[in-house]
Amino acid sequence: MPTAPAPLTRLAEQLGASLDRPESDLLAPGASWNLSQTLQHCAQTVRYSVTGYPRLKPALFRATAGTLAKHVFLRRGATRHSLDAELDGAPPLDPALPAAEAAARLADAVSLFTAHTGPHRLHPAYGRCTHAQYERLHAMHLAEHLPGLADA
Repeated sequence: MPTAPAPLTRLAEQLGASLDRPESDLLAPGASWNLSQTLQHCAQTVRYSVTGYPRLKPALFRATAGTLAKHVFLRRGATRHSLDAELDGAPPLDPALPAAEAAARLADAVSLFTAHTGPHRLHPAYGRCTHAQYERLHAMHLAEHLPGLADA
């Protein structure tokens, strides 16, 4: 019997089938970014967990408040953060990039992440994460930015 795709992969697949829906059906209420910017941000996050984030919070923060937040989110099954906070040091999000291109970047980042077998890079706030933790955190992050995917 085939196994179900992992949550992050499943959300990425749902996104591909949802691009023809109105942005307002996909984005979190009150989102300040358009769909493309949101997808670019999520792609950066997933990719950087493999390649390395441009900037990290101080080690003391990662070892205390960041680790606590990671465990709270994992226990709760949902993240909660500012939905318009760009990743520190990441290239700016392009509001004019077509959403289909941003979705392709996210799909590429998910493929990179899924195929990755080595240790992951430190998260800027949470610090060290296992592959399984990152998978759950990325899926929760994507679901927070795009709650409408759950309706797809």
